[in-house]
Amino acid sequence: MSVFLGWLPDAATQAALADLRLRVEAALPADAPRHDWRRPAQWHMTLRYLGERIDEAQRARVESAMAGFAAAIAPADASITGAQYWPHARVLVAKIDASPALKALLKQLEADAQGSGFMKERAHTAHITLAYLPRGATPPALAGLDANTPLQVGRIDLLQTVPGGYDALASWPLAGRGDA
Repeated sequence: MSVFLGWLPDAATQAALADLRLRVEAALPADAPRHDWRRPAQWHMTLRYLGERIDEAQRARVESAMAGFAAAIAPADASITGAQYWPHARVLVAKIDASPALKALLKQLEADAQGSGFMKERAHTAHITLAYLPRGATPPALAGLDANTPLQVGRIDLLQTVPGGYDALASWPLAGRGDA
């Protein structure tokens, strides 16, 4: 079970993701590899991976850091711009256009995680996983699946994977001002 800081889409974003999924399914050729579609309860944007598990001391450090972080950071806008395959990872993702505010949020989360004793993470590309493909599958070409769906990261959750979805262990609304 993984533990991470993440963002869960609101109802409007879930509807947009469902529409994108339907458009992808309709565009798939008959010989496309099987797609293991993620359900709405599994849709999320990982903001900072923390590990397979965290102990109570790590969790306390994360919660303390996040309380101050969330009070100082404003919600961050972004948008879903379409779908694309990441063949190296065998996934189909909803592409996220990360605004400067979201990029700054991700950078600050990384700094705070390292300050809380977590190892440095590799650079993160914002996305929402829509489906996994089987090992060795060649993704089909996708065309005409652009989107322009605004979204706002206004809350960060401490999430733990469970079968079929995630448990929110803690949650912090972003309450900072955008003009600071």
